[in-house]
Amino acid sequence: MRVPAVRAPDAAIAETAKYFECNCEIMFENNHVPADTYDTWFELLANDLRRRLLFELARRAPSEPALAVPGDIVRPDEDAESLSLHLRHVHLPKLDDSDIVDWNREARTVSHGRAFDQARPLIRAVLSVDGLG
Repeated sequence: MRVPAVRAPDAAIAETAKYFECNCEIMFENNHVPADTYDTWFELLANDLRRRLLFELARRAPSEPALAVPGDIVRPDEDAESLSLHLRHVHLPKLDDSDIVDWNREARTVSHGRAFDQARPLIRAVLSVDGLG
């Protein structure tokens, strides 16, 4: 019996990027998205921690409470303090700068940013790829 190959997350993201490079006009019929914006979105989705945070936000309506960071994304086998430090110094600034998330440093929460709804179809498409969500 032949066991199917398992795709690494980076390979799955590259495959998804290739698909959307060809089909982005279908996704955003009335909303032209520049190529450099897609590059930014794919860069943000290339990291596991950022993906987890974006996937969790994609599952929530904008009216729902903000995500507590790291509480809402920490896994049982992870050190919450180490994760929090890494998020605060590396990943949350990138996400906040892109306007996909709104990061409240004092409250340690993250919510949908101004650009989130524009990126939501891509985030949900990546979320639907086997093994990533």
